[in-house]
Amino acid sequence: MNKRKIFTALVSIGVGLCLGACQSNADKVAQAENDLKQAYAAASDDEQSQKDKEVQEQIRQYVEETPNLYRITWKVCGDYRSRLRDGVRCSETKIPKTKGYVDPVYVWAANGVQFVNKQHFVNSYWATGLFVKSKGCLNSGKPGQEQFYNVKNFTRDKTNAVPTAANVKIEALSKQSKQTVVELAFKDAEAENYALTNFGVSATTGLIPTGKTCLTLEEWKKTQS
Repeated sequence: MNKRKIFTALVSIGVGLCLGACQSNADKVAQAENDLKQAYAAASDDEQSQKDKEVQEQIRQYVEETPNLYRITWKVCGDYRSRLRDGVRCSETKIPKTKGYVDPVYVWAANGVQFVNKQHFVNSYWATGLFVKSKGCLNSGKPGQEQFYNVKNFTRDKTNAVPTAANVKIEALSKQSKQTVVELAFKDAEAENYALTNFGVSATTGLIPTGKTCLTLEEWKKTQS
């Protein structure tokens, strides 16, 4: 907090009280309280502005020091867990997300995709994972080792055809778009941390987190579906 502004306000208040002898005590006290509130508000604004500048500098450095960022979008139909639209259940990304659609995923240095099946707990279904060869997901923090990371899961009938790379779009972001996406990720992380710390649930889902996301292929194979 800017102590100089508050000190100046306090001096002004004192001078005002001394000079305002003709004012009633109630008027002088009210004026003093108002001046002090304004001083605290101005100091708080300065403090917040400095904090915002520091965060922006951290984000700028983060954007400069990390690999290219890629947006992963998809449309996979036959997903039992997706919303029914026009008689078909499809998991489909949309920006901005609207009802029945899902958000895209952002990964570092994307270099290919693959779909992998494993047995679902219902015998007639596959648990199908979409994996992107990359250096990890933005929402997991800093880039890691290049390998296949799980970005989305689907529950599919075994009689349906397995999705292919044609169902997925990999889009490299411009530096400006990367900056914007990273800024939003920072804000989301703050909200998520607050929700988890104070309420024990995710800010995005409202549910208790069940474990790590963006699993490697080997980690994913060991999980139950």
